[in-house]
Amino acid sequence: MGRIIAATLSGAVIYFVWGMLAWMVLPIHGPTVSAVPDETGLREAVIAQNLESGVYIVPYTEDPEAMSDADSEFNQRHLAGPIFSIYLSKTGMAPMGFNVIGIGFLIDLLAAALAVGLILSLGPCGNSYACRVGFVTGLGVFVAIIGHFSYWNWMHFPLDYTLAFVVDVTIGWALAGLAIAALVKPTHLGESQTHTPTVKAESEKKPEPKPAPKPAEPEKPTRNDAISLLAALQREARFLDIVKEPLGDYTDAQVGAAARDVLRDCATVIDRLFKVEPIFGEEDGTEVEIPAGDAAKIRITGNASEETKTGTLVHHGWQASQCELPKWTGTKEQAMVVAQAELEAK
Repeated sequence: MGRIIAATLSGAVIYFVWGMLAWMVLPIHGPTVSAVPDETGLREAVIAQNLESGVYIVPYTEDPEAMSDADSEFNQRHLAGPIFSIYLSKTGMAPMGFNVIGIGFLIDLLAAALAVGLILSLGPCGNSYACRVGFVTGLGVFVAIIGHFSYWNWMHFPLDYTLAFVVDVTIGWALAGLAIAALVKPTHLGESQTHTPTVKAESEKKPEPKPAPKPAEPEKPTRNDAISLLAALQREARFLDIVKEPLGDYTDAQVGAAARDVLRDCATVIDRLFKVEPIFGEEDGTEVEIPAGDAAKIRITGNASEETKTGTLVHHGWQASQCELPKWTGTKEQAMVVAQAELEAK
């Protein structure tokens, strides 16, 4: 509650002081308000009318038809001008008396209290300082538009006079909003309240039904990647057929001829799945530099020391640049089948 009172007072004081500055110090309203050339004559003319306190509009008519009749006397006077309003207080008073200043501050205090109350009902947006400042500033813009622009349109107030008030009200409430937003936000609404009623209310709530457990998904069949590779080599290169064949029954020439096609097709499968490339591009037997810190790719043999910088390439090595084995989509029972048996029906 203390923050709410402090925010209200701060906002009212800031807006009140800003109003004094806008009228008495800054060149905002002064250029838009002028004196009449013959104030005494005009004053005596108004007194001679013996008017009661109130608002008077010139030209004026109570006949709605005269407003829509282009040829009516009212319309002619309205078109010819001048158009003006008189806000008359028949009794005099001090120009800046205590009553005027006190009531002015009270009005600002009520407006600040309303702004604080609206902030407390903002919801999640009110948790942001920028949002709270923007909200209070928006209240000022709203007042400026619905109030002063309405007078400009309906009562024919001068545009510079109207814009001065729009600037005054908008800046004033933006400044007040900086203080109000710093002192209060929606969570402060319940600071002075005990939590017992809330706890009781929570305990009286019916427990929400727990969602039904999702049915367990069936176990996806898996297959070892080695089996997938072996099946690809057999399917495309007949690798197992030649490896498992009793080679003792064939001549070297027959084995070599059969192995040529199998080796060629195996190389095609391996290149497609792994893109195997040499680690060194030089020919075996070439003298090459020994790269530092690359033990995973290079095995050094012979008499090597820390000063050894070069060596003879015994084998260029191999490395794969990808691994794209066929995706297994069969059942768990079929996972270990490398190649199906083939039967010819009679």
